[in-house]
Amino acid sequence: MNRASPGIERIFSWSSIDSKSRVVILVSILLICSIPHSSGQETITGWNEAESWTDHDLNAAVIHGELVWVFGDSGIVRFSEDSGATWQNHTNLGDVDLISADSYENSMAVLSTDGIIYMKDGLESEWITIDSSQTGMKSIALAGEESLIIVGNEGAIWHYTEQTWWNRTTSFTENLHDVDFNGADDGLAVGNAGTILATDNGGTTWDYREAPDPESSIVSVSYFNPYRMFAVSDSGQIIYSTSPGGFEWQLREIESAGYNTTLGIDISSIDVVSSSKILFSGPNGYLGLSLDQGLNVERNILPSGVNTSFNDHAMFDYVSGTVVGDSGVILFTDRAGENEDIGFEIPDYNNFGEFVEYADDMLLSGFIATIKIVLFGIALGFIIGLILAMMKTAPTSLKNLLESYPTRQIKGLGIICLVSALWLIYSGLRRFPDLQLNGIEYIFTPVGDPRGFAMFGLGVAIFVISIQFVLADEKLSGPLFKIRPLNAIATVYTDFFRNTPLIVQFMFIHFGVRLGMRIQELMEGTFGDPGIDGIDYFFYGERAFLSAIFTLGLNSGAYQCETIRGAISAIPSGQMEAGRSIGLTYIGTMRLVIMPQAIRICIPPIGNEMVNLVLNSSLAMVIGYSELSRQGKLMIATTFQIFSAWGLVMISYFVVTWTLALLLRRLEEKTKIPGLGISGGG
Repeated sequence: MNRASPGIERIFSWSSIDSKSRVVILVSILLICSIPHSSGQETITGWNEAESWTDHDLNAAVIHGELVWVFGDSGIVRFSEDSGATWQNHTNLGDVDLISADSYENSMAVLSTDGIIYMKDGLESEWITIDSSQTGMKSIALAGEESLIIVGNEGAIWHYTEQTWWNRTTSFTENLHDVDFNGADDGLAVGNAGTILATDNGGTTWDYREAPDPESSIVSVSYFNPYRMFAVSDSGQIIYSTSPGGFEWQLREIESAGYNTTLGIDISSIDVVSSSKILFSGPNGYLGLSLDQGLNVERNILPSGVNTSFNDHAMFDYVSGTVVGDSGVILFTDRAGENEDIGFEIPDYNNFGEFVEYADDMLLSGFIATIKIVLFGIALGFIIGLILAMMKTAPTSLKNLLESYPTRQIKGLGIICLVSALWLIYSGLRRFPDLQLNGIEYIFTPVGDPRGFAMFGLGVAIFVISIQFVLADEKLSGPLFKIRPLNAIATVYTDFFRNTPLIVQFMFIHFGVRLGMRIQELMEGTFGDPGIDGIDYFFYGERAFLSAIFTLGLNSGAYQCETIRGAISAIPSGQMEAGRSIGLTYIGTMRLVIMPQAIRICIPPIGNEMVNLVLNSSLAMVIGYSELSRQGKLMIATTFQIFSAWGLVMISYFVVTWTLALLLRRLEEKTKIPGLGISGGG
């Protein structure tokens, strides 16, 4: 093929274009490439607006049979037969504002501002009027078809049963804003100053429950089941309890608010519609939805032109229902109000890059949480193990303690101890029948009556030793005089923690002993409220964190004790004798002579225990602590990428443990005792 003749340029040659044109072309290409394509992406509301035929404020909504009823100012009543799509007028109930409503099986009750209750005993029955003669009432709840509770200002609680009003007001005088029942017996009432009151007998008696924030004004409560109780404050704090009876309440750390403990938005009501789905309503057009028990709360998009204060939900199930607000606004939904994405590209978590982009923040959060409990657990475990090891190797026996005293005094002490032991045994035994146990069931006495069992066990121990004291001879030659008290205490500790599963210890310490809550209360009582950030919150602001580090530390301490004890035993006894011979005490010899060598010997096995502690930290997820394993479960719940999620978690654990192993290996090399052990030719 012939080439172009010299001097003849190609038509599309870049060199034939002048410099100004080149700049224009390059800029144009850059602009075209930078313009985003139109994708038609849009998010639409999950709510639909219905015509209520009134402009009065609507304050309450309730499901009664197959109908949904709403109530508002000036006695306004509306009902719908088609899940809230269309509404029909109903005869007004007086000319007062209707502020709260509830239903129980076939009964429905409505509370007005003047204390009048309007009630339907059956689906087809007429309204009856019940006069409570009380003003300032805020909320009503049915605790049976013919039993109702109303609460209000200054802690007022009134109970209507057997056609009679009973005053159930407690000693707590804070204004109560809401009451809710789960069945006919269990109920909760909430109000100002963090007030939470609970009943388990249908409202006859009420007990106080400690709130996590005593300064908050709790405005709404939802008692979903015995293990799901949620409440919300007017400032958007979500508190919850998973303990039967609501004995322990915690502040929800809200991930959607940047791991804050408040939404920072005024809230007026909360409605728990499933084990994980929660609906919120509030002033200024606020409707919120959480799909994971309040960890993430999404604000609902409202229909065009709707911007009012919302007051109450009424849900048929976990997806279908209504919400009512001021100015007669009624919205209905068949998707719990969840925003719907139209035209959005659904994340393809099968694409590993997209999955990692989603998971990296969660892994980082879990990584930091794991490091926190591991570092504190290692430090606490080492301190406990060191103390226990010294106690186990302490040579001091009862004979050493008593040989300087005359035999007569020892016998006298034995008699005193014998009387005390008999009293302790009797006091412990007389408590056991209250437990109503039979036969082998008495092995569970420490759980049923810890104090009684402790008295009985201590009494038996003192009784056995006191008999030896009474029978003591001049040489204190009895076998019990050889007992080493410190060794016995350390042995009991290590045997307990080494012979029970760590996962059970986590749950017992956090949910049973409630150690985290008790430490938090003690710290807050001493140093004040930790708030929601800062160094003080890092140390004692999260109960699960406190329970986790103490469980890991207490468990690891039992294992490190045996490791350190073995290292101490490896030190020739002559070194202890040499230290004592130059005037050092036992503790002084241990500190200056024995322990510096023992610690260097036991670095490898302690390193192995520390690596195990990192791996065992994964069990902290059973108490709700958000370490790596729990973050892995949350990733799977969203993405369903089981292999990828657990693979990332496994690699994250490997990074932690491998790094720790390298550091310990380096430490071992630096602290190795010359001439001790086989070097392997290194």
